Amino acid sequence: MTRSPKIGEIVLLVMVLSACTARAGEYDFDIPGIKKRPYEIGGNLETRGILHRLNRHGLLYKTKYYDASESATRGEFHQILELNGRVLVGPLRARIKTHSEYVETYRHHDLDHELYEAYLTYNTSPAFTLQTGKRVFKWGKGYAWNPVGFVNRPKDPEDPERDLEGFTALGADFIRSFGPAGLQSLSFTPLILPVSNHINQELGESGDTLIAAKLYLLLYDTDLDFMVRLGPRRPEMYGIDFSRNLKENLEVHGELAYLRGYEHKALDDGGKLASQTSNAFSFLFGLRYLTASDTTLIFEYYHHGEGYDSGEADRFYSFLDQSCRNYLDTKNQQQIDRAGKVRQAYLRDKNFMKDYLYLKVSQKEPFDILYLTPYITLIANLNDGSFSVSPSATYRPVTNLELTLRTIFPIGGSMTEYGEKQDRCRMELRVKYYF
Repeated sequence: MTRSPKIGEIVLLVMVLSACTARAGEYDFDIPGIKKRPYEIGGNLETRGILHRLNRHGLLYKTKYYDASESATRGEFHQILELNGRVLVGPLRARIKTHSEYVETYRHHDLDHELYEAYLTYNTSPAFTLQTGKRVFKWGKGYAWNPVGFVNRPKDPEDPERDLEGFTALGADFIRSFGPAGLQSLSFTPLILPVSNHINQELGESGDTLIAAKLYLLLYDTDLDFMVRLGPRRPEMYGIDFSRNLKENLEVHGELAYLRGYEHKALDDGGKLASQTSNAFSFLFGLRYLTASDTTLIFEYYHHGEGYDSGEADRFYSFLDQSCRNYLDTKNQQQIDRAGKVRQAYLRDKNFMKDYLYLKVSQKEPFDILYLTPYITLIANLNDGSFSVSPSATYRPVTNLELTLRTIFPIGGSMTEYGEKQDRCRMELRVKYYF
């Protein structure tokens, strides 16, 4: 695909209009008797540069770039424009959010447009709301993972706060409040999620219909959720989560999910990819702690019940290694094609094994440097001992501008998750402007 000659003009126009909007905002003031506008329009523009220091000895690199010239580094460039709007007309609310992204790598450049959200809600009363359309649901209390996120897009633990696309659903919210003690609040959210060639393709086959529901309770100052998702040709999903503030500066949370009848694909002893129907429990436990010096710690342990055990992972890496050797000896493309299919089956999740730890430590304005927040993130695979470390920093010099520098170092031996990562190191610089 060729680069559109109008992209630069569009980006420049958005920045100029945004700057004008921001300047006008400096002189906004409320006039008594004047109603606020029933709509909001905004968005953000992000430029992201990524530098990959490649792990040329890693199996994921060898099976993906087998036909590429030897290179120690590769670069990526992303230009992202997100627009969002809200309209309020009496009991009717509408929201839309778009995501446009231009990506340029050494192999290609492309421009993608996605509709992240487009939905309507109708409040018949304070206790009842109808909703329809495409919406981002945030089921679960975990920060890096959500095993009970049955209607969520999966997070990237290396970037868990990144905006994600929603799913299309028809649903409702029933809400009821009680006294200040015991059961304080209750809500129930049923959802119908249809599947077609154009919507919710990830959830099933065209013509399928899934149902999901969440029951929320505020019980003795503890947030509790009970979830379920059912549908044809997909596993039954049941879950529960909780969150509670033990102190003003200490919160604990957890999730438990049970999947019944999911398809587990793994290599057998003969090197063939075999499927079997299995059941699994996944769970997460975590906490957030804020110190008196504004240091925030987020810690989570995640057991991925559908993940692969050490023996299955060893067979996976041995298969990739043998496929690379066979290709070098024979130049038979089928060896690489088979490796690609197996890699896709195993790596469908961001973390594909059983047990993980997550730790993030951030410090607000260290040494009295205003608007600076450095942080460091650790993600560890407890099954093979490999891990990644990511020292990063975010700086907000003005209200609408955010600068982020991230570095990620995967560390581990051969035949381990992070030791076989495609990158030895990855550096990212993000410049994000809100309007």
